[in-house]
Amino acid sequence: MKRLLCTVIIVSHNNFGETTGPCLQSLNQEDSDLEIIVVDNHSDQQTQDALKVTAEQMPRIRVILKDTNSGYSGGNNTGAREASSDLLVLLNSDTEVPPGAIPRLAALMNEHPDWSMLGPVSNQTGNDQQIYTKGITVREILDEGTAWCAHSRDCHYPTDILSFFCVVIRRDVYNQLNGLDEDFGLGYYEDTDFNYRAVKAGMKLMITEDVFVYHRGSGSFSKTSATVRKMVKRNKKLFKEKQGHGHNAAHWRLKNLTAMARYCDQAVSDLPLADLQYKFNNRQTMARQLLPNSPIKRFFYLRQLKAIEKNFLARISAFDPTNIQSRLP
Repeated sequence: MKRLLCTVIIVSHNNFGETTGPCLQSLNQEDSDLEIIVVDNHSDQQTQDALKVTAEQMPRIRVILKDTNSGYSGGNNTGAREASSDLLVLLNSDTEVPPGAIPRLAALMNEHPDWSMLGPVSNQTGNDQQIYTKGITVREILDEGTAWCAHSRDCHYPTDILSFFCVVIRRDVYNQLNGLDEDFGLGYYEDTDFNYRAVKAGMKLMITEDVFVYHRGSGSFSKTSATVRKMVKRNKKLFKEKQGHGHNAAHWRLKNLTAMARYCDQAVSDLPLADLQYKFNNRQTMARQLLPNSPIKRFFYLRQLKAIEKNFLARISAFDPTNIQSRLP
């Protein structure tokens, strides 16, 4: 019997045509030996019927239909209990995955047994896994992701928080931490809580810049913003009660600056100059879009950004002093 590469777990709830359907179609392009488990959280009949038809067309998909909505945590915990692989990939239903992305993530985890969790970059994450994309269609954004990855071979770095739109977790790590906390209900902050517990337990969380996964973002709750605000407020309070503080990871804009500064460090990155410049310029565009509203915070943020830009210009000038295109604003 062939050894499974990994188990992909997708939690489904309604909107099949906009979310889970395209996600499964993208996974169907992958010819590696994946196990795919879809846990449906008591969707409408139309979604359940669509899932059954899809499973008939794609035999490696196993659908678990729940008779209640157990939320994001409960759905993933159900999928994890049913998984056959040692690597779990928690994948949001509103993602689309390029061929080769999941096998690459699994390969990296196998190459680095000390890594506990791993996440790719994307167009929509709200942390330093997010890169700048300007495309409108899914295809345009995926093409930009392909271009990014071509400039990012073997680029990985540690973090203290991963976005769970797509995350690889070792099964023993998931079990050791007792999975996602189902007290967070339908969603929000359960991933933050899991990240916090993993870091507290001394586990290694990593980001790889050479894998891109498209993420639509806010696909499940886009039409219920009042409900979302209520859930976020409730679960933020719950997280603080559990862990003794609020969410204490650095803001996305600061993590993006840290990533930019990393490209300035020769000891960290041995990428070709053109690749470094491509990635720096991408994150620089992102940095300019993430200006703080507060005048004081903006002042110090821009000062830090300009210092990083100056350091990067000095680095690339050392390689090619005549490179006028290297001059940064």
